[in-house]
Amino acid sequence: MKFALLTNINLEFMIRQFKNSDGLSCYSPDGYGVWQQELMDENSSVYADDVDAIFIIPDAAEMIRGQDTFEAKIEELNRTMSGVEQCIRDYSGKKKVFVSSIHLKRAEIRSLKGSLESGQIEDRWMEFLISLNDKYDNCYVFPLREMITELGSDEFYSDKLWYLGGVKYSIKAQNLLVNEIRLLMKALNKKRKKCLVLDLDNTLWGGVIGEDGVDGIELAEFKEGARYKDFQKRLKELREMGILLAVCSKNNPDDAMEVIRKHPHMVLREEDFVSFRINWEPKPKNVAEIAAELNIGIDSLVFIDDNPVEREAVRENLPEVTVPEFPKDTANLESFTHELYRQYFYTLENTFEDRDKTKMYRDNARRSTEQASATDLESFFRGLKTEIIIWKLQPADIRRAAELTQKTNQFNLTTKRYTEKDIEAFSRSEDYVVYIASVSDKYGDNGKVSLVIVKKDGRTAEIDSFIMSCRVMGRYIEDQILDFIEVDLKSCGVEQLNAQYIQTKKNMPVMKFYNRLGYRLLSMADGIKQYTLKLDEKPERKTYGELIEG
Repeated sequence: MKFALLTNINLEFMIRQFKNSDGLSCYSPDGYGVWQQELMDENSSVYADDVDAIFIIPDAAEMIRGQDTFEAKIEELNRTMSGVEQCIRDYSGKKKVFVSSIHLKRAEIRSLKGSLESGQIEDRWMEFLISLNDKYDNCYVFPLREMITELGSDEFYSDKLWYLGGVKYSIKAQNLLVNEIRLLMKALNKKRKKCLVLDLDNTLWGGVIGEDGVDGIELAEFKEGARYKDFQKRLKELREMGILLAVCSKNNPDDAMEVIRKHPHMVLREEDFVSFRINWEPKPKNVAEIAAELNIGIDSLVFIDDNPVEREAVRENLPEVTVPEFPKDTANLESFTHELYRQYFYTLENTFEDRDKTKMYRDNARRSTEQASATDLESFFRGLKTEIIIWKLQPADIRRAAELTQKTNQFNLTTKRYTEKDIEAFSRSEDYVVYIASVSDKYGDNGKVSLVIVKKDGRTAEIDSFIMSCRVMGRYIEDQILDFIEVDLKSCGVEQLNAQYIQTKKNMPVMKFYNRLGYRLLSMADGIKQYTLKLDEKPERKTYGELIEG
């Protein structure tokens, strides 16, 4: 991925770190006084097609340098704001734009009453950023002022580097900026973990429930127990952002569940978790079972446990699982949660699917339980009362469509990754048809779970991408979706539909998908299979649910 950086100060040390680093590359124009010209020039490399995001990080003091009066400074601020907003407006829906808050280092010696000007300028810029955030979906606030406040102004700025080489920020500060940009680009690429697996004793509460009893554990509003309650509050916030929470604890199930269900200071209750493994089995075994139950990759898990032996056991036996070190001082649990979020679960914004994700996975567990006890699978599938709604992609679907391409691995026939900009281009092109489908049943609504991108070429078409969330795999929903698309394409004059399966480590479950649905194998080489189907010879598909054209 590539991003552009516009700034009015020397950040060359920072920019150099992105050369051939972590798959990221950075474009930044030469010269520190040209950033506004680059912003206004539609032919600038800032706006090249291969640039996925733009970071605008101006230094406040340089922005208003030379302006002697407060009114002149505000006027200069307004001119800059106009150019920034034009950039965001012109590229709405195409590029993500991150605009930093500003901070004015206090340099002048002033009286107490005369020292408010800097704060007014900072606040005026922040009001501008808030308005941009509200007006444009592609705009985000880069937290520069917050970073300076957290580190401390004296450490963030370097007077020595400034006087020696015109470098305003310290090396430590530039490293912080590098890390923040990496995290944001990672979030932009939707590369985040899915599930946080949590121990109980001395993790969600202090003490051991089997020895201390419900009344003896540390979990309270104040003093020692408050650190665990605050930890749970932050974990609850993660759950509300779409991160799945699961329990893996060596414990008596009745004792542990009594705390979760009845303790007055438990923030996380039974319904906040998607899976429980409370037993005396080895934790690597339980962790692997949680991934299997949720039907997500083992590398989507982050395992939290206060016991270093248990952490090492999971690292040894399940190297794909991320296992952070637990804080030695549990007073740091709350800040530990913030770091977990930033490193493994960072996201730019929440979707409807994120907010309801825990319920969706719990509903799916109920379906799995019913299926396991069913003697007749066909009756089970029909008894789910599945409803599939399929429609041509609309602007409101673009974000979710891009997310499906970037996050879905198992039911993904070609594993092509697309940005929102790519999806929008497909939807506007006469050469492509983009379908999206939602699925619901008697247990709940799974939301938008399937995306199919088809490229047309006269009387022939090719499936570029066929993607479906693992939440609805194994229910033959894909058969009805493909059947609808075949009929729809045929009605538009398409006679032949071609398709590909590109093998990866994770999409083996759909290796025989096209074979099963009657497509003819044309060739097979290097893990790539080419298929075709004459639509006049389309076989009948089994239907277990109701399909509705939206």
